[in-house]
Amino acid sequence: MEGAIFSVTEGTVRSLLCKLGSLLSQETWFVQGIHGDIQYIKDELESMNAFLRNLTVLEDHDNQVRIWMKQVREIAYDAEDCIDQFTHHLGESSGIGFLHRFIYIIGKLGCRRRIAMQLQQLKARAQDVSDRRSRYGVVLKKPALQGAGTRPTKHASRHLDPQLHALFTEEAQLVGIDGPRDELVRLLMEEEPRQRVLAIIGFGGLGKTTLARMVSENPMVKGADFQCCPLFIVSQTFNIRTLFQYMIRELILRPNKAMAVAGGKHDYIMEGSFDKMERWEVEVLADKLRQYLQDKRYIVIFDDIWTISAWESIKCALPDNNKGSRIIVTTRNEDVANTCCSRPQDKIYKMQRLPDAISRELFFKRIFGCAGTSSNNELEEVSNSILKKCGGLPLAIVSIGSLLASKTNRTKDEWQKICDNLGSELDTNPTLEVAKQVLTLSYNDLPYHLKACFLYLSIFPENYVIRRGPLVRRWIAEGFVSQRHGLSMEEVAESYFNEFVARSIVQPVRTDWNGKVRSCRVHDIMLEVIISKSLDENFASLLCNNGDTLVSHDKIRRLSIHSSHSLVQRTRGSVSHVRSFTMSPSVEEVPMFFPQMRLLRLLDMQGSSCLSNKTLKCICKFSQLKYLTLRKTNVSKLPRELGNLKHLETLDIRATLIKKLPASASNLVCLKHLLVGHKVQLTRTTGVKYFRPDSGLVMTSGMLKNMMDLRSLAHVEVKEQSSVLREIGQLHKLRKLNVLFRGVEENWEAFRESLGKLTGCLRSLSIHIRKEKEHNSSLDSLSFIESPPLFITALNLTGKLTKLPPWISSLRNVIKVTLRNTGLHAEAIGILGNLPNLLCLKLYRWSYADDRITFPRGKFMRVNLLIIDNLESIEKVHFEEGSVPDLERLTLSFQREPKDGISGLENLLKLKEIEFFGHIILSLVTKVASCMKAHPNHPRVIGDKWNIVTEYT
Repeated sequence: MEGAIFSVTEGTVRSLLCKLGSLLSQETWFVQGIHGDIQYIKDELESMNAFLRNLTVLEDHDNQVRIWMKQVREIAYDAEDCIDQFTHHLGESSGIGFLHRFIYIIGKLGCRRRIAMQLQQLKARAQDVSDRRSRYGVVLKKPALQGAGTRPTKHASRHLDPQLHALFTEEAQLVGIDGPRDELVRLLMEEEPRQRVLAIIGFGGLGKTTLARMVSENPMVKGADFQCCPLFIVSQTFNIRTLFQYMIRELILRPNKAMAVAGGKHDYIMEGSFDKMERWEVEVLADKLRQYLQDKRYIVIFDDIWTISAWESIKCALPDNNKGSRIIVTTRNEDVANTCCSRPQDKIYKMQRLPDAISRELFFKRIFGCAGTSSNNELEEVSNSILKKCGGLPLAIVSIGSLLASKTNRTKDEWQKICDNLGSELDTNPTLEVAKQVLTLSYNDLPYHLKACFLYLSIFPENYVIRRGPLVRRWIAEGFVSQRHGLSMEEVAESYFNEFVARSIVQPVRTDWNGKVRSCRVHDIMLEVIISKSLDENFASLLCNNGDTLVSHDKIRRLSIHSSHSLVQRTRGSVSHVRSFTMSPSVEEVPMFFPQMRLLRLLDMQGSSCLSNKTLKCICKFSQLKYLTLRKTNVSKLPRELGNLKHLETLDIRATLIKKLPASASNLVCLKHLLVGHKVQLTRTTGVKYFRPDSGLVMTSGMLKNMMDLRSLAHVEVKEQSSVLREIGQLHKLRKLNVLFRGVEENWEAFRESLGKLTGCLRSLSIHIRKEKEHNSSLDSLSFIESPPLFITALNLTGKLTKLPPWISSLRNVIKVTLRNTGLHAEAIGILGNLPNLLCLKLYRWSYADDRITFPRGKFMRVNLLIIDNLESIEKVHFEEGSVPDLERLTLSFQREPKDGISGLENLLKLKEIEFFGHIILSLVTKVASCMKAHPNHPRVIGDKWNIVTEYT
């Protein structure tokens, strides 16, 4: 837990130290007189921060140390709040005349005195906390002497090793493991002389260790001619020297002793030669193991490998001797699995959650000794709720089943109580300790800079689908993301998200055509663990569905409301220090305390139907606000004083009724992401989208001229003011641009000029021309761009186009092209087919004018997603042999059945799914499904009619 405390505290202190340093460099009248207090607080916090860093490399800390660490964090929070108020008032004094300045000074003297008093109190608290460190023995202990290659151990062995539970589980108690076991045994026993690594990967508690043990004990494996079959357990903080010594004892010394006792022949290595093994260097130990294994066909199992460096160290001792040796590793980390299995003969096996039927069987077998609920049918409903929380996780099912089995009163009320208070049970009930430890291991293994980001997931309710983009922008606004040389903050935050996915900590929900996880979910049981940690550290406070306010400290720092309960109007703690406020769409009215949260950095009211223009007025007093989302609300107008939010970085008003920004918005000098517009998702995979052209934001002249930090500008509408387009050309950090044109021809010259200035930074470009009777504009002007955006990765064009602009053939980096209303011909297909890195092609209505569309041989070599949507005149779709060789998903929609049908599907050798959406033509779907029966991949054919999915066999 101390790692979490440090992660949150260190981030807060780091942010505060930057602000204090900036403040100390100023010499205004407002700073004079309190300069010494600011310097003292800065010096104390720098020393505390250094001390905290040293604490994190030592062993588990006692409660006194943890309490001290939390006190440092609270001082840092309060000091930052004070300094933010101070700098806010300081900033208000700039740029005013003498008379107004004099009046301002008189009016602000009281404010200055109040802040000076707060700083004095903070100085005293900092001094007291510093003294308390030595008064109560909060000292830096010297670590024990360590040998080469070792590191301090974070986790003392005070509890039962959770892996022992998996190692000694009786096979008769298990269900659903036969299939995975047989599959792995088959892979293990295949005739392959080269060394093969099998990596079992999955979330903690899925049964990786159990599966590995079952494979090693299988009669086929035991009966094979492997000379050794041990199971080596590798902990998070393993010592490679200790591991190699253990391997030598188990592989070499113990068999030699057994042979000596039996009077058999000793191996060529004598026990005496290992007398001084404890002093050997790691290289010597590895060499001894290699010598022993060099002429043997061996099978070894390494359980729970956490890092790539651990595997790189281990494999040095395992020779590839061309004798059919096998290595099994289990890991939660996808990057580790990919590194272990880097050769063609290696295989990765991904553990899956148990299906509902098997989950129920295991659950009731654990409680009643059989697969049914006995005669107690009233337990059926609550059983479903418990199993839903378990989410197919065998360890959770077994642990909670054991807990319920231990209860003498097996009643619905008793079970419901456990279901509702599972977080508390995980904290206090010994029966669930193993489950909690297994889940906590993933959290403990995170580097300190990721722990605060992970605790942040506690603010989302159960089963909530967490979208990647908003989450990384929230992390940045909260100050959890550290700057790295050569990378933007967004790129660093994206790497954090990717690491969570790779470590199997979050469950991917939607994965894009390019393999990028767009949204995820936290397992219900893991969420209970996170919430427990979050509350303990005062990281976040929650108002839950049962009306309970989960607040464990006086000062609330982050507040998330999941409930529509009337108790939303009051909490047990002060909200004046809240930095982050998230309100669920189910909340029926805006809380009365909403205007009191003047120190907010982040405000998320997405989907809140109770929000109105009037209730929104107070947000302009939230001077520290960095992140604001009003997405999917009924708000139609932003407050006139919006420009007061000088620190605002993200303004998300997608799917709202807002058509324009107030004039003061030009003062939003820190704005990075201006997100507008309304996209309608037409399929379950969200691959097919429709942008509502009436949902853009009308931009006026002068609005963008001060927003020099903008990275995302989507979707803005330009009517007749070409000056707006010229302002866009000054946004040299812009990476994403979505523009809607009214069709005014004179705007194109300004737009082409702006695109030429953005060619080095732009990565995503979307241009829509709105159809209007008085205008008949086209996209043909794009052909005359002198400096086209050659570095873009995504291109979306909506509007008439005689032919593709010539520069499109030079887009070496583009991975997605979307066309609508373009009316192109076969020549365009040939040009698009030559784009070397194109992965996704979307051809929407009226994008193609010919009656036949053929995908030629040798074209679209990397495309894995193709969408063809209601091409009006189409009579035939044909795939030549050797075309689109990597295509995995084909998505189709037709208003009428093409006269000559769809041919060449058998040439798409990697095809996994054909999806029909919208108007389902049953005769066409039946023909395609019949054709797919003979396809070697047996792709599934599905129909998605307004998200009602039917599978055709």
